[in-house]
Amino acid sequence: MELIRLALLVAFIPVAAPAALPRVTLSRKVGSDVVTAPAAVGSSLALPSTLIGAPPIVSGSLDKTAPTPSDKVVVPTPSAHNAIGHETEPGAYVSRLLAETFSKLDGDVRLPEGSATGEIRRRVRRDLMNTALEAKDRSEADTLRQVAVEIDKALPVIQARLDSGEIDPQLSVRVDPDAPAVKAPPRPVKIGFYPIAADPFQWGHLIIALRAMGEVGLDQIVFVLQGDDPIRKPTMTPAEIRHPMGQEVINLFAPFFRYSPIARGTSFDGETNIFRFMALNSGVPIEGWYMVGDDHYRLVDKNGNPDTLPKLETNSQKDFGQDSSMHQIRVAFIERESPNHKIPTSLTVRFLSHVGFDVSSSMARGGRHDLVPYTALRYARTHGLYGLNPN
Repeated sequence: MELIRLALLVAFIPVAAPAALPRVTLSRKVGSDVVTAPAAVGSSLALPSTLIGAPPIVSGSLDKTAPTPSDKVVVPTPSAHNAIGHETEPGAYVSRLLAETFSKLDGDVRLPEGSATGEIRRRVRRDLMNTALEAKDRSEADTLRQVAVEIDKALPVIQARLDSGEIDPQLSVRVDPDAPAVKAPPRPVKIGFYPIAADPFQWGHLIIALRAMGEVGLDQIVFVLQGDDPIRKPTMTPAEIRHPMGQEVINLFAPFFRYSPIARGTSFDGETNIFRFMALNSGVPIEGWYMVGDDHYRLVDKNGNPDTLPKLETNSQKDFGQDSSMHQIRVAFIERESPNHKIPTSLTVRFLSHVGFDVSSSMARGGRHDLVPYTALRYARTHGLYGLNPN
């Protein structure tokens, strides 16, 4: 028995960590299928004490409801290490490096206890750790650590805006046509309007949205998930599956991010939907920032049709029910191709810096699952999407 105990202890000796980062081990709770992935001593890594499970589904408030045991994650057992303590399974290696990154970030980035920013960081870290534990390749550590770093860059900027009273994510806007009208707030609401397919959501979408919130000073980001479009995008995952998957990801970032179903059941483009959104808020003053990649910073698209800026200018002259005296439309282009020319426009335009690493939904669909929140992967696996086998 003592020889077995010694063998297990040796098997779990972690590989030497970098000097600036403490060591982390993985463990399984004795007599239970519930697992933990504790951080190194002194770390404030906020993982659940009993389970690394599904992120809570929230709507506006900070919900710390414990996940259910049905969302268990398998942690590498002693067989994941060889006799001298080096991880032989990618999940053990990636999760250790990720936990070390969390520990280092905790020393560099401070967020108020109980704050919305702190709670969102907790949810994101839990999501990242679940992905790490299922890693198939050690290179996934690079992506997951970079996501953690970018999230921790964005959240303090938002917190500073919150502390100064410049932004307020609790200001009400109407996002659902079936919901009642909302009372006008005491000041105009600054909204990031982000139309995407979310097939699937990838970390670039989410990091950019957080960055826009802090840099531009937005109260909320409203994600408008595209409806079905059998002509332009015949292979896109049906909205009845894609939208609920996207909602679960958006809920990770409540109350900063919100979901709007206004595109569901339509094939309207984003440049039309932003005016339909304004019409839902006819009595609410809004400064709406239309968010789109800078590959749309041009007058015409590859087919010779008007692109974002001329479409927005044209639609502003149409009557969708919006109120031009209360609603301002501006554009935030996300750097992808970094155009060096200037497009003539009557609209206010600014650019958001690139996310910092190569990421796209097409890459995620092609198998780069480390680019996708675990919350989306779990949902996609249930429905057999993106090459994932249903449980």
